Amino acid sequence: MNKVANYGCIACEIDGKISLAEVHHIRKHTGMGLRPPHSMILPLCASHHRTGKISVHLGKQAFEDRYGKQEDLAKKVRERIEEWDIITSIF
Repeated sequence: MNKVANYGCIACEIDGKISLAEVHHIRKHTGMGLRPPHSMILPLCASHHRTGKISVHLGKQAFEDRYGKQEDLAKKVRERIEEWDIITSIF
């Protein structure tokens, strides 16, 4: 989870910005109080996670309309982290 959080906010990255991230657990058929597995996480800043109008908790549809499905974003982050791990393993 640390690698995902250290990646920075994926939504801000799409907007051309860099910001710190917190971990968002992607909820898919889990209900309140049931946390999804740690494999279903997304790095988001506080605004895109829980406080902004375009956030996964306050405006999920607006968030996905602008940035894409959460699952697709998580896959993109995982692939980039894997690429980074390969590159840095050389050094």
